[in-house]
Amino acid sequence: MGGQAKFRREEIAELKRRSPEDAARWRQMQEDKRVAASGIDPESCDPRLPVAMARAMGALFIEAKRSGNVDPPVTFLYETINATLRRISDVPVACKKGCSHCCHTWVSVAAPEALFIAKILKQRNSAVAERVRLTHEQTKEYGFDTRDAHPQPCPLLEDDACSIYDARPKVCRLAASADADICARTYHNITNEDVPTPMMHLVGRAAYGITVAAGLRHAGLPHHAYEFNAALHRALATDLAQQRWLAGEDIFADIRRDPEDVLEHEQAQYLYEHAFQNAE
Repeated sequence: MGGQAKFRREEIAELKRRSPEDAARWRQMQEDKRVAASGIDPESCDPRLPVAMARAMGALFIEAKRSGNVDPPVTFLYETINATLRRISDVPVACKKGCSHCCHTWVSVAAPEALFIAKILKQRNSAVAERVRLTHEQTKEYGFDTRDAHPQPCPLLEDDACSIYDARPKVCRLAASADADICARTYHNITNEDVPTPMMHLVGRAAYGITVAAGLRHAGLPHHAYEFNAALHRALATDLAQQRWLAGEDIFADIRRDPEDVLEHEQAQYLYEHAFQNAE
């Protein structure tokens, strides 16, 4: 009870310092966060969870623009994906620590993820940033359609394990395979087999891609998915990258993107309208 009472007092104090309109938006954000915290259910057709997630992300990104800090929305995103992974933990996968075959191909990130990870890496020694730069030099010429033919290990791999595992991008969190041998052959460009990804992980990956993009668009921020090495290198090499991007400077404008805009899909447009109708 003590923790709940303390949280309630903090909520009341937060509401008092805001205008009535702003307070209403903040209350809605808190409710959406509570709903979405259980994680999107890939087995459910109920739109309430993804709608709440999209609204929560939109509000959190608006708050990020005010505070100059991407940590709260990215942290909430990763916690929510973890909740989804717990929901589907009974789905059999071949993935385990030391299995890094999918870490040799194109990885997509939203801009806030690149900024978030760059801040973590800047707290470490400069060798990490140099590894990112060198890997970017090896992969920068390859687009989405050609990158698979040129496998290159992620610069954040150490002994075939992710060195930022708790902060890894959303795409990496929802990557999964039912057959590690197929991954080894495919991701290292030995064969051209289809990786057998469980449907629950595919649905979850698509749902979070849409809700994050929708939240970014609602906040008036670029919602594209960028190639990880290039975006991370830009975030590391740009002074005040986080503050400049949140202030409206598109520092990732020339970075290679996924060719597909997830918000162009009919399902994504429906979700966006349902989440933000009459809000713009």
